[in-house]
Amino acid sequence: MSALTPEQLLLTLGRLATGEPVAVEALAEHAGVSPEALSAMLPKLVDHGVRQRRDGSLRVPGGVCLLDAARISAAVDSTLADTRDGDDLDTRIPGRKPDIQVFGIVGSTNDLARARVEAGGSSPAAILAEAQTAGRGRRGRAWTSPVAANIYLSQVEALDGGLEGAAGLSLAVGVAVADALEAVAAVPIALKWPNDLLARGRKLGGILVELVTVGSASHAILGIGINVRVPAYTSTGIDQAWIDLAQAGGGGVDRNLLAASIIAQLSTELTRFRRQGFDANLRQRWQARDPFLDRRVVARSEQGEVRGWGRGIDERGEFVIETASGTVTVGAGEVSLRLEEPA
Repeated sequence: MSALTPEQLLLTLGRLATGEPVAVEALAEHAGVSPEALSAMLPKLVDHGVRQRRDGSLRVPGGVCLLDAARISAAVDSTLADTRDGDDLDTRIPGRKPDIQVFGIVGSTNDLARARVEAGGSSPAAILAEAQTAGRGRRGRAWTSPVAANIYLSQVEALDGGLEGAAGLSLAVGVAVADALEAVAAVPIALKWPNDLLARGRKLGGILVELVTVGSASHAILGIGINVRVPAYTSTGIDQAWIDLAQAGGGGVDRNLLAASIIAQLSTELTRFRRQGFDANLRQRWQARDPFLDRRVVARSEQGEVRGWGRGIDERGEFVIETASGTVTVGAGEVSLRLEEPA
């Protein structure tokens, strides 16, 4: 029996969103599949919170939290308003609210964002999706993107200083997203250089920054992927130690509020970044979350390996390694940074 397509799964979860029971036959008709096909997928539907009642109908206790552009927009308004009312002068730098769009199943939110920029669309803008069929991370790696489970967000921000002003940008994004996650989910977040978000030492999310120039205008596409509640049947495709918010202790998080927190925090942080660049304050905030600081590390690239002590980041956001022969800095590029395993 073939699996439900992402579109069929989203239709099924959408029909169950209210938390009320629905007959299998009605669900199947809504999704455009046979009742037998839907019943055969029940073990996987259970990973999405679906439960079967004694009468055979299906429901999701508490309902399904699908993304809602109106709810996200209202929560962004509230968060930015709080920023304007802050007591600390340095925090009263509200960002511009982006145009918020929510899609169902897409190839990649970064690709949608790029198409928007290339078509002359205005920025800032925030594009979210319930699932991606071609999600990607750094160095071209596939990003597992199950339906209605996580956050897949691409935020478009103008770079007033052109591409030259983008040094340290991905690290600024990391600080913003970490702050947003902690504010909503109350889960401690570490930042692994250059673009991973960690919880309990495992990967919770990632950041992919792409720069686009159209005419004389430069834009940054800030791709964010956060594991909120990863269905067990999709986790076999993840090739590294991972965690989601549910496992980390933030299991009751509303994805709409989480998305709003990230969008608002990115907007505010990028406003600061455009004014101040990757300054000493931002550098210190990033390093306070660095799990590799003063630990033995190895940086691997096509040029070979660099081993030594991690010493944080320099004023350009490059990682500093103290080796036996001196200090070396490495840029993001195609570098992979890991803790050095004991001999």
